[in-house]
Amino acid sequence: MARAIAENGAIVPALFRWEVQNAFMMAARRKKMSLDDVAMHLESLDDLDLQVDDFSLKAPLTAGLGLANRFGLTAYDAAYLELAVRRSLPLMTRDKRLRNAATELRLLWNP
Repeated sequence: MARAIAENGAIVPALFRWEVQNAFMMAARRKKMSLDDVAMHLESLDDLDLQVDDFSLKAPLTAGLGLANRFGLTAYDAAYLELAVRRSLPLMTRDKRLRNAATELRLLWNP
Protein backbone atom coordinates (compact mmCIF):
# COMPACT_ATOMS: atom_id res chain seq x y z
CA MET A 1 0.00 0.00 0.00
CA ALA A 2 2.72 2.47 0.92
CA ARG A 3 4.37 1.98 -2.46
CA ALA A 4 1.11 2.68 -4.30
CA ILE A 5 0.54 5.80 -2.22
CA ALA A 6 4.11 6.96 -2.78
CA GLU A 7 3.62 6.54 -6.52
CA ASN A 8 0.08 7.90 -6.85
CA GLY A 9 -0.69 9.92 -3.74
CA ALA A 10 -3.92 9.47 -1.80
CA ILE A 11 -6.83 11.39 -0.38
CA VAL A 12 -7.86 10.59 3.19
CA PRO A 13 -10.61 11.88 5.47
CA ALA A 14 -9.49 14.15 8.30
CA LEU A 15 -9.94 11.36 10.87
CA PHE A 16 -7.17 9.33 9.20
CA ARG A 17 -4.53 11.09 11.30
CA TRP A 18 -6.07 9.98 14.60
CA GLU A 19 -6.93 6.49 13.42
CA VAL A 20 -3.35 5.86 12.35
CA GLN A 21 -1.90 7.35 15.52
CA ASN A 22 -4.28 5.25 17.60
CA ALA A 23 -3.44 2.03 15.76
CA PHE A 24 0.27 2.53 16.32
CA MET A 25 -0.21 3.54 19.96
CA MET A 26 -2.26 0.39 20.58
CA ALA A 27 0.54 -1.69 19.05
CA ALA A 28 3.04 0.00 21.36
CA ARG A 29 0.84 -0.54 24.43
CA ARG A 30 0.54 -4.22 23.51
CA LYS A 31 4.34 -4.34 23.27
CA LYS A 32 4.20 -5.19 19.55
CA MET A 33 6.41 -2.21 18.73
CA SER A 34 8.44 0.38 20.57
CA LEU A 35 7.57 4.05 20.81
CA ASP A 36 10.62 4.74 18.66
CA ASP A 37 9.16 2.44 15.98
CA VAL A 38 5.81 4.22 16.29
CA ALA A 39 7.49 7.56 15.74
CA MET A 40 9.47 6.20 12.78
CA HIS A 41 6.34 4.83 11.08
CA LEU A 42 4.39 8.03 11.69
CA GLU A 43 7.24 10.08 10.25
CA SER A 44 7.25 7.81 7.19
CA LEU A 45 3.55 8.49 6.72
CA ASP A 46 4.26 12.22 6.92
CA ASP A 47 6.54 11.76 3.92
CA LEU A 48 3.74 10.31 1.76
CA ASP A 49 1.66 12.46 -0.55
CA LEU A 50 -1.53 12.35 1.50
CA GLN A 51 -4.14 14.97 0.72
CA VAL A 52 -6.52 15.51 3.63
CA ASP A 53 -10.15 15.99 2.65
CA ASP A 54 -11.74 18.15 5.32
CA PHE A 55 -15.33 17.76 4.08
CA SER A 56 -16.21 15.63 7.09
CA LEU A 57 -15.26 18.49 9.42
CA LYS A 58 -17.87 20.74 7.79
CA ALA A 59 -20.47 18.24 6.59
CA PRO A 60 -23.77 17.53 8.32
CA LEU A 61 -23.48 14.77 10.88
CA THR A 62 -25.72 12.63 8.69
CA ALA A 63 -23.14 12.50 5.87
CA GLY A 64 -22.18 8.87 5.37
CA LEU A 65 -24.99 7.59 7.58
CA GLY A 66 -26.76 5.87 4.70
CA LEU A 67 -23.55 4.14 3.61
CA ALA A 68 -22.77 3.01 7.16
CA ASN A 69 -26.25 1.54 7.51
CA ARG A 70 -26.37 -0.02 4.04
CA PHE A 71 -23.05 -1.83 4.41
CA GLY A 72 -22.92 -2.40 8.17
CA LEU A 73 -19.92 -0.11 8.59
CA THR A 74 -18.74 1.96 11.50
CA ALA A 75 -19.09 5.70 11.07
CA TYR A 76 -15.30 5.84 10.78
CA ASP A 77 -15.19 3.37 7.90
CA ALA A 78 -18.18 5.01 6.25
CA ALA A 79 -16.15 8.25 6.15
CA TYR A 80 -13.63 6.56 3.85
CA LEU A 81 -16.36 5.12 1.65
CA GLU A 82 -18.21 8.44 1.50
CA LEU A 83 -15.01 10.14 0.35
CA ALA A 84 -14.48 7.53 -2.39
CA VAL A 85 -18.09 7.84 -3.54
CA ARG A 86 -18.13 11.65 -3.46
CA ARG A 87 -14.84 11.95 -5.34
CA SER A 88 -15.43 8.91 -7.62
CA LEU A 89 -12.06 7.53 -6.57
CA PRO A 90 -10.90 3.98 -5.87
CA LEU A 91 -10.74 2.92 -2.24
CA MET A 92 -7.70 1.12 -0.82
CA THR A 93 -8.42 -0.88 2.33
CA ARG A 94 -7.75 -4.17 4.07
CA ASP A 95 -10.99 -4.04 6.05
CA LYS A 96 -13.30 -6.84 4.86
CA ARG A 97 -16.61 -4.97 5.14
CA LEU A 98 -15.19 -1.85 3.59
CA ARG A 99 -13.68 -3.91 0.75
CA ASN A 100 -17.04 -5.57 0.13
CA ALA A 101 -18.81 -2.20 0.04
CA ALA A 102 -16.21 -0.72 -2.31
CA THR A 103 -16.43 -3.79 -4.53
CA GLU A 104 -20.21 -3.52 -4.72
CA LEU A 105 -19.93 0.16 -5.62
CA ARG A 106 -17.13 -0.61 -8.10
CA LEU A 107 -14.73 1.60 -6.19
CA LEU A 108 -12.22 -0.95 -4.89
CA TRP A 109 -8.63 -0.14 -5.80
CA ASN A 110 -6.94 -2.96 -7.67
CA PRO A 111 -3.28 -2.57 -8.58
